[in-house]
Amino acid sequence: MESHKATRKKILIFVGPSGSGKTTIGEKLSELGYKKLVTTTTRKPRSGESEGVDYYFRETHELNDDDFIEQTQYNQKTYGLTKKEVDDSLNKNDIVHVCLDRNGAKVMKKEYPDEAVVIFINISQEEMINRMQKRGDSEIIIQERIDHCNETGELDPPEETDFIVQNHDMKKAVTDILHIIDRIK
Repeated sequence: MESHKATRKKILIFVGPSGSGKTTIGEKLSELGYKKLVTTTTRKPRSGESEGVDYYFRETHELNDDDFIEQTQYNQKTYGLTKKEVDDSLNKNDIVHVCLDRNGAKVMKKEYPDEAVVIFINISQEEMINRMQKRGDSEIIIQERIDHCNETGELDPPEETDFIVQNHDMKKAVTDILHIIDRIK
């Protein structure tokens, strides 16, 4: 079997603060036929979420650290991307996408240096707060996410960033990403 390292396949990794629109951008790309890498979490499914579409929902005792490329803890829950998910998806698709945090992006750049393309979705803290309010997040959740962003530097692009996309307008942000895809093919 040919190594994925020898291909021109790409993994678009969206990084940005809560409310930046990275998940919505990923949904728009999925609608256009680009495969989303599905991450695994120990949190319970939210209303409307589906197994294998939004996440793989697992209990903590079902996880094996060796299966993961990267993992993170958020609100006492584990989130992570498995090697199997990435390799299986790259075998079937030229371009895939995933939303990760800064550490996840760094690990992916190390593990998949030729495939990983880190795209930072940029918004201001004020826009971030407005978007979280519009989607119905509580003031407590919003404050926790702002504190998390400030503690982790999520409002700033990580050093692994290949492209920065401003997301003041979703349609324009998606168009900008489609232009990036054309450049990296």
